[in-house]
Amino acid sequence: MRTQAQVPVVLFHAQSSFGYSASLVAQQLDFLKNNGYNTITPDELLDWMDYDTPLPPRPILITMDDNYIPVYDEVWPMLVARGMKAVNFAHTTYVGVVTGSGDHGDWLELQQMETSGAVLTESHTKNHLNLTTLSSSQAQDEIAGSKAAIEANMPGKVCRYLAYPYGAYNSTHVTMCQNAGYRAAFTTVNAFTYRTTPRYEIPRIGIDGASVATLQTKIGYTSLPPLPGNGWTLDNTDPNCTVVPTSGAWSTVTTGSPYGVNALTKAAGTGSAYVRWAAKVVQSGNYRVYARWTAAPDRATNAVYQITHAGGVTTVTVNQQANGGQWNLLGQWLFTTAQPAEVRLSDSANGTVSADAVWFEPVSSRVENYELY
Repeated sequence: MRTQAQVPVVLFHAQSSFGYSASLVAQQLDFLKNNGYNTITPDELLDWMDYDTPLPPRPILITMDDNYIPVYDEVWPMLVARGMKAVNFAHTTYVGVVTGSGDHGDWLELQQMETSGAVLTESHTKNHLNLTTLSSSQAQDEIAGSKAAIEANMPGKVCRYLAYPYGAYNSTHVTMCQNAGYRAAFTTVNAFTYRTTPRYEIPRIGIDGASVATLQTKIGYTSLPPLPGNGWTLDNTDPNCTVVPTSGAWSTVTTGSPYGVNALTKAAGTGSAYVRWAAKVVQSGNYRVYARWTAAPDRATNAVYQITHAGGVTTVTVNQQANGGQWNLLGQWLFTTAQPAEVRLSDSANGTVSADAVWFEPVSSRVENYELY
């Protein structure tokens, strides 16, 4: 069984009683930035789930609940400085209101953050009440009313996402979210998000007060294979890896020195089955592209890789009976932010093909001991 591709969606509260401090969040953001993570929006997450739209390498969605004023005063500037983005789930009755738990951002502040693109505001209902304790009409007002308030007070904004207060909801509230026009809703279940995750039950991994070491474990960083050098890799378990057909044709193997926990193999076929690695390019430039396959005597001698780059599509044929379990240079091409970088391996070959991983290395860096095709 192939390991299912997953994306971490994390949650914290910018309030000291939850363990928040600006210095801690700065450490968390610096770790993500320095280790190749790229923040995404809910739209990007849902486009990946619904349409298999490529995400940037190591995608992560950062969310914050309750619209506490440090979101505006502290977190927003930190995100802007690092070129990162996040979501602020606000309960609309308390926008700009000081309560016992602290001050909350006002509509002008929310609009400033929205315009910058670094902090997007979405719904946390009107009054932050446990929806499961309310009547049907009350729950409907909380869900639909908050969406209406955000759209009325933030010109041009379409509110598409809701986070359930306290993570409390049932199937009735899922239906209410659908009918109100939300595209998805978020829970507080500590789990990863998969393509198959129900759209109105997207889990979020809590990172309130988490040290960098704890954050690494929670988001799965500690289980990732080490990068071979500069740039980014995509292996067969990456969210940016698509397998066609999705089940039955491709087998999982752990032998032959796979890059991560396993690799995929398939007997020779007609070309209708393939593995695609495709990611949104974060920085335009020339990249060396490497492929890795597992070693075995039945491998094809004419495995065909197709690389889609700024100049078009290039086909490279390789002998997978040689150099298994190592990185092999396919070539160097220009990739831009205008289109995803894509490598595709089909089953059209004279033997078993192995789909393990690809690596995009900026040309400014160097690597030794590769095989050029």
